[in-house]
Amino acid sequence: MNLKFLSALLFSIGILDSSYLLYEHYLLLFSLPYCPVNSCEIPELPFPSFILPLFGLLWFLAGATLFYLRIRNSLLRLWQISGVVGALSLFTYSVLISYFCPYCYLAHACGLILVLISLKLT
Repeated sequence: MNLKFLSALLFSIGILDSSYLLYEHYLLLFSLPYCPVNSCEIPELPFPSFILPLFGLLWFLAGATLFYLRIRNSLLRLWQISGVVGALSLFTYSVLISYFCPYCYLAHACGLILVLISLKLT
């Protein structure tokens, strides 16, 4: 499969997934949560729950911009490092507190694969 097509597909999935998570977590501030897999009850956090999906959405949008404008400098390296550190730390934290969120894991996987693709293309 063409890496550019795969990256476009993964960016699209990541943006849609993060947008959905942002919408769901933002609604938690105003109403009862809805999750089709009944596993999105989030634990107490010291900050509003919509912050994490907002960061994820911004990360995917920044990556798509860097990737398609062919920016290959320290900004790309910062994007790669923040993606790996963010995805692995959030995944580890969710495992440690026994929090199961397939939508979160989808975003983490898309992000890690996108970082690997960007490393291969640079």
